[in-house]
Amino acid sequence: MRDFVRLSDTWHGRPDLLQAVMDGYGRPFTPEEEAQLAVLSVLDSVSGISHGAAHGDPELVERGLRTLARLRAANAPDRHRTHVRGAAH
Repeated sequence: MRDFVRLSDTWHGRPDLLQAVMDGYGRPFTPEEEAQLAVLSVLDSVSGISHGAAHGDPELVERGLRTLARLRAANAPDRHRTHVRGAAH
């Protein structure tokens, strides 16, 4: 999954590119692989932000921040639903 971490930024918002990657990979990611990709992406982003800031590489910092924002948005709760006593409505 580590090989897909940096590629995932490329296919964000481009389902055609994601499909091309999956076609080349031979199958879609499993739910476990998707979770692993998310965790590895966070680690790569934080590492990139730290390294980029320390070494004057604003593009690396920007990529890290963009990836974190994308992951946060993908995992945000649905703001249109209300929760009452543990039930979603």
